[in-house]
Amino acid sequence: TSAQLAAAHTARARTAPPPRHRATTAQRARLARAAPMAEMASEAPGAKEKAEEVHYPLMTLAQQVFRQGTEPTPELEKEIRATIEANDMAPYYEHCCAKFGWPVDEALLSAMRAKNEAELKALGEKKDDAEKNQGDMEVLDALFDAARFHARVGAKDAAYAACDLIRDRPKISTGKRIDAIMNKIRVALFFTDVAAAKSQLAEAKKLAADGGDWDRNNRLSVYESAYLLVTRDIDGAAGKLQGGVATFTCVELCTYPEFVFYAVVTNVLTLPRPELKKKIIDGPEVLQVIKQLPHLSTLVTSLYDCEYATFFAVLPELEALLLKDRYLAQHARFVIRELRVLVYTQFLEAYKTVTLASMAAAFGISVEFVDRELARFISVGRLNAKVDKVANVVETTRADQKSKKYQETIKSGDVLLNRIQQLARCVSI
Repeated sequence: TSAQLAAAHTARARTAPPPRHRATTAQRARLARAAPMAEMASEAPGAKEKAEEVHYPLMTLAQQVFRQGTEPTPELEKEIRATIEANDMAPYYEHCCAKFGWPVDEALLSAMRAKNEAELKALGEKKDDAEKNQGDMEVLDALFDAARFHARVGAKDAAYAACDLIRDRPKISTGKRIDAIMNKIRVALFFTDVAAAKSQLAEAKKLAADGGDWDRNNRLSVYESAYLLVTRDIDGAAGKLQGGVATFTCVELCTYPEFVFYAVVTNVLTLPRPELKKKIIDGPEVLQVIKQLPHLSTLVTSLYDCEYATFFAVLPELEALLLKDRYLAQHARFVIRELRVLVYTQFLEAYKTVTLASMAAAFGISVEFVDRELARFISVGRLNAKVDKVANVVETTRADQKSKKYQETIKSGDVLLNRIQQLARCVSI
């Protein structure tokens, strides 16, 4: 883990601590120091006119609830309660009480329920009046108001049903159907309902292909990127995130600094060096924001400039940022591991043989630590190298690309033949 990297870099410890799933004391300290990206101010191109509009459900609240679940503090609990009370979120208040073991304030809950019932009754009357005395557009506006209400108070099932009611309504434009589905996706992402987000994304993409406008397609790409991050499809998310940096307007889902953070982290893992330089390091939109993101600029530039000790020193700080993000926290160890594999591969490509001592010095870590790391990654086929413990050197082995492609083709052919045979048996039955 990155806690091990920090120990190896600062003290060159002879024995690295064992991997842990929960944050260590050092990680908690870094978590407290790391500023939440949602609090950073930055203006995305084309998003200024949407910045003041309030979108429900509040993604900032979902982030706060996540942080309270990982590193609870009285101050954060106070902020969450204040947001819940300000928006009369009776259903979500019950959800949080059950999640965190808070005692239920019956008086507060009754008051919020009463307000919810009154508001819902008013919305129903507005819809009835629109159906009797006004046109289809007014009815549709009333339906969207009801969906917005359920999303605001944190009633997941009711919000889903309200969005479905709009989607299934006859004689509405494709754009409005997409809007209803994207509202449902946003609710699903708020509650981390991966299954619902997946099904609704597929439906929204199909509608967008048939008749979605540029803005809706652009925002839908951001929604899909968030889903891909949650499901750890780094390669899929990277391209969409990088392509959306210059056209970001999806302020209802995340802030622009958060979006750039996701774009940089994923593209560092996927882009080749020339593309990384062009699209990330020298990208004007990224340069506008990256200085606000702690340690991210150092991470990217040190990787490109082959400053490996600096790169390793910043990894624990990056892990602290990942652990604070509700999309990437569950993948923090994976991301940090892949970054280590990436930088080891880049270093070894320049050598045929290199001593363990030289490699340890370049990375600013102990020989014992780098020896364990290499043994781990070589044994699972992540690094094309072998360690000579007698001479204490690392020997790189260049992969034969033709042989590799041949073996991949053979494996793919075997899989295809098995599927054809299964299909033939099904047809014969």
